[in-house]
Amino acid sequence: MFYDQPSNYIDFIIPPLQDLLEVKEIAKAADFEIDRLSASLKRGIENRFPTTCDESGCARWEKILGLSTPMNSSLKARRDAIRAKIITKPPINRNTLQSIVEAYMGLPVQIELDGFHVRIRYRGESRIADLKPLYITLWETLPANLLVDISYLYVTWQQAQQEYPTWAGFQAKSWEQIRKGVSI
Repeated sequence: MFYDQPSNYIDFIIPPLQDLLEVKEIAKAADFEIDRLSASLKRGIENRFPTTCDESGCARWEKILGLSTPMNSSLKARRDAIRAKIITKPPINRNTLQSIVEAYMGLPVQIELDGFHVRIRYRGESRIADLKPLYITLWETLPANLLVDISYLYVTWQQAQQEYPTWAGFQAKSWEQIRKGVSI
């Protein structure tokens, strides 16, 4: 965008005046102020959108949406929580619920509905430490009679045996890949 380009005020001065010391000093001061204004403009534009906002933009969005900041959260986690909150509008169905949870967590999830029990399972590089903001969002979004269970999903031994009937199949992958169900 235009605000990413550094300003060069001296180029707008007619050539005979560009060599004057006073004009060069004025151009330096003008460049500094225009660059500062451009940076402020860029920050303001980027903070309007949850996907590009910085720390102050996240704080603004969290205040507007009434979100609590997750413990030890990264900027990406805060952005994901904001996106998840924005898309929580009724009516809520399974696909909407899945998109809310995936937006918050930043990875694909499996959702099982069993009567009034919603089981959300996810696989990833590691467990997500603080799910409290997601639970709060779900409690505000879902009907009160639904129970929500979120858990980190591993491959069970029976699933692994079905996928790899012989030891040769197991040896082709690492235990970590088998445990996380990379090929399943």
